[in-house]
Amino acid sequence: MALKKFILRGKEAHISKKDIEKVALKKRIVGRGKNYYACINGKRIPVKNLLYEVLKEKGYDVTLLDFTTQDAVRILRKLGVEILEEREIGTAKALLKFAGTLSIGGDALEDERRLCE
Repeated sequence: MALKKFILRGKEAHISKKDIEKVALKKRIVGRGKNYYACINGKRIPVKNLLYEVLKEKGYDVTLLDFTTQDAVRILRKLGVEILEEREIGTAKALLKFAGTLSIGGDALEDERRLCE
């Protein structure tokens, strides 16, 4: 896949989807990202940390403070990387917002109490 040119806070960067996949497979990338993840080979990776590792691997002099999560999402999407939002992933916490509105066993209030225990 061809390299694409991006301007990241005034600095020019050239990366490809293959670069992203290579770094994602090679390194164990963790971070404090809570909302946006890149989905690569079934792994969820915080977008900002992924882009940072790719840029570092390619020799660009950047820090995590040099770009935003929005920059990372924009670049990764343009490269064709699937981006997931935490609210789209689904967790037990996400189900709690429906507590009291749906009745599982006939008594919505009692179901809510059991769900929160």
